[in-house]
Amino acid sequence: MENRSPRQALIEVGLELLQSTGYAATGINQILDAAQTRSFYTHFTNKDEFVIEVIKFYAASEQQHLERIKADFAPSPLEKLRRYFEDKIATNGYQSGRFTGCLLGTLSLEVAGYNTEIRRLLRRSFDEWQAAIAGIIREAIEGGQLSRAASEHELAAIILDTWEGAQVRAKADRSDKALNLFLNSTFNVLLKTAAHSA
Repeated sequence: MENRSPRQALIEVGLELLQSTGYAATGINQILDAAQTRSFYTHFTNKDEFVIEVIKFYAASEQQHLERIKADFAPSPLEKLRRYFEDKIATNGYQSGRFTGCLLGTLSLEVAGYNTEIRRLLRRSFDEWQAAIAGIIREAIEGGQLSRAASEHELAAIILDTWEGAQVRAKADRSDKALNLFLNSTFNVLLKTAAHSA
């Protein structure tokens, strides 16, 4: 934590706790203990303001991850997209030893129903994530990997929504089976069908 400000340490620790245990089960004292500080209210007015900052940090991290994948030397856009999800399974799946699930999905189920500001931020974060995936799919369409009849926005929505559902099932099963099924059905069925659509 030497290279992080106390505020950033709280956000990063909060991300880990909120992903693994959820909103209701994550208390401020738990966050303070994990971050090895006692100064929560110096940086945040309340828990919901803190959660908003954690969501912003998580969403920015996902965008950076996608940008790194896009800059990769993989031969094609779809291979880059597959690598992105393979990375996520490798680092956050059960085989990694630290399954966390998706912060956006977890908080959508727990908090979005009663906090309008958090709900709007979650929606915007999902929209930005979907748009980034759609951008990669658009590259695949323009490069001839997918049919020009394919809709990058619809495909990106299906992929993201299926990914979110697979994580819920993975958490219930305590297994990567649903995540691997997502990977197979997305790249070997959905996108192959889109490659040949009229």
